[in-house]
Amino acid sequence: MRRGLIVLAAVVSALTGGLVMPAATQAQPTSGCPKIFVLAVPGTWASGPGVLGSVISGLGPQTQVEIVGYNATAFPWENGGAIYGHSKAQAAANTRGLALAMLRRCPGARIALTGYSQGADAAGDVASEIGTGQGVIRPSQFAGAVLISDPRRSRRDALVGPPLTGQGSGGARLNGFGWVSNKTFTICAPQDLYCNVPRDYYVTRIVGYLAETSDPTPSQIAQYQGEAAAIFVDLTLRGGLGAIPGELSNAKAREQIIEFNRFLESGAHSDYTRFEVKPGVTAVAWAHNFLAKLR
Repeated sequence: MRRGLIVLAAVVSALTGGLVMPAATQAQPTSGCPKIFVLAVPGTWASGPGVLGSVISGLGPQTQVEIVGYNATAFPWENGGAIYGHSKAQAAANTRGLALAMLRRCPGARIALTGYSQGADAAGDVASEIGTGQGVIRPSQFAGAVLISDPRRSRRDALVGPPLTGQGSGGARLNGFGWVSNKTFTICAPQDLYCNVPRDYYVTRIVGYLAETSDPTPSQIAQYQGEAAAIFVDLTLRGGLGAIPGELSNAKAREQIIEFNRFLESGAHSDYTRFEVKPGVTAVAWAHNFLAKLR
C-alpha cells in the first residue's frame, strides 16, 4: 500500500505538470544503498569519463557513481553514430533510466548529476525536467548538479567562475531549472564558444539550434519554437528586419567560421582541468568538491 501511494503521487505530479508537489515521504533505508547516486555523462567522442574522471573519483563511501553510456556522437557517419539530437536524447534517456532504477531499489537515495559538453546538455535537460515537474523524479529526490561547458547554458543559470556575456550555442532552456535552480551549477570558460557564444553570432547560434533540433521530439515543439523566436527577436533588435540579411550573410558566416576554428585550436573547450573558477581552484576540483559534500 505504501509503495502504491508513492507511485500514485508521482503519476499525479507528472500528469499535472508538477503544479502540486506531493508531500515528501520518509523512505526506509535499504541495506547496501548509497545516500547519493551520481550519474556522470561524458562529452562527445569520449570513450570513458574523460574530463569528468577527476570530478567523480573518491567521492566517499556513501556515494555511488555510474558513468552513463550513450552514442556520444554528433554525426551519423561516425562509426555507426547518430546525429547530435538523437545522441543527446539517448544520453538523457539513459540518465533518466539509471536514476529511476536506483530510486526503485533505494527510495531513500538522492540523485546527483554531472556532465561535460554534450553530456552537460543531456544532464541539464534531465535536471530541468526534475525542477519543472516534467518527470517522475521529484525535486526532493535531487541532490544537485554541476554542468561543465553546457551548450544550453543560460545567463540566468547559477554560474561558477568569471562573469560571461554570452550563452550556450544551442540556446537556453526556456523553463530553466525551476525548483532545483539553487542546486544546479554551470561552469564555462569565457573562451569556450560551446557554452559562451556571443549573442550577435547569429550564424553560430542557428547552427547550434539546428543541432539541438536534429532529432525533434513532438512534445518539445513549444520549446523549439521558443528558441527559434529568441534568435529572431535578437536579430530584429540589431536593426530591424532590414538588418537580418547582413547578419546572416556569407561574410558573417566566414567571420564566425574563422573565429570558431581559432576557438577549436585554442583548446579552451577541453582545458577544464586547468581552468580556474577562482584563484587556485580548477573547474574539475570545484565540481568534485561540490559532489563530495552532498549528503
